[in-house]
Amino acid sequence: MSLRCRACIKCKTYIVIHPDNPINQVDIKKFEKNHSGHTVVTVDINEIKGAYAVFTDNGGAQTSNENV
Repeated sequence: MSLRCRACIKCKTYIVIHPDNPINQVDIKKFEKNHSGHTVVTVDINEIKGAYAVFTDNGGAQTSNENV
C-alpha cells in the first residue's frame, strides 16, 4: 500500500496522510488552512514525488526526496 497525501497544486507542497495519527490530523488542518483558496487534492505520493516539496509548519519546505 502506498502513501496518500494532500497536495496544493498552486504551491507545489504536500503533507503525508497518517489516518491513525491525531497529531498528523492537526497538521493536515494547518496545511489546508494555509492553502485555503488554493486547489488542494488527495493523491498517491508516487504521483508527486520529486516535483513537490514537503509542507512544514514553520513555513519552510523540504523536497520530497529528502523525506521519502
